[in-house]
Amino acid sequence: MKKNTVFIFSGPAGVGKTTLWHAIEKDAPNIEKVITTTSRSIRDSETDGIHYHFLTKSQFEAKIHTGDLIEYAIVHTNYYGSTYSELDRIIQDNKSPIYIIEPQGMVHLKPLLEDKWYTVVTIFLLPPSIDELKKRLHGRGTETPEQFEIRLATALTEIEQQDFYDIKIVNNDLEVASKELLDIIHR
Repeated sequence: MKKNTVFIFSGPAGVGKTTLWHAIEKDAPNIEKVITTTSRSIRDSETDGIHYHFLTKSQFEAKIHTGDLIEYAIVHTNYYGSTYSELDRIIQDNKSPIYIIEPQGMVHLKPLLEDKWYTVVTIFLLPPSIDELKKRLHGRGTETPEQFEIRLATALTEIEQQDFYDIKIVNNDLEVASKELLDIIHR
């Protein structure tokens, strides 16, 4: 059976995963971001079906019970997960999917995809320093002080998981990190 390549791109909140993806997506036409599903509230700058598939907590739990999700995790008190239909849509378009997910999701997703005969390449994005990560998280202005502390504590725990990944990229310079990610994808 032919193996399809699936990329899993992770890193702590505030490290620049989405920014880096937007910087390279036009140069990687055979790769498509998997739109994950979440129970968290939509932010003013987000669009349902583009940034995430937004569901209520009860709608998400219904998907869990019906088996519609490949994997899911609770991150920052909200559900995040990926559906079979989203993965199938990208594969049917003859593209390689890229998951931009938290490390907790990667731990569950990678073996499930490998069991389905996919080749999985995991990439971890690191901040240049913890101080820079704090600055980026604070600069987003999307969290209350309590939420900021939760995200920072989670981010520090997630950084400890970097050795579970195939490849690591330090996001100190967007142009350099973009080139590194494109090189990995094109290999």
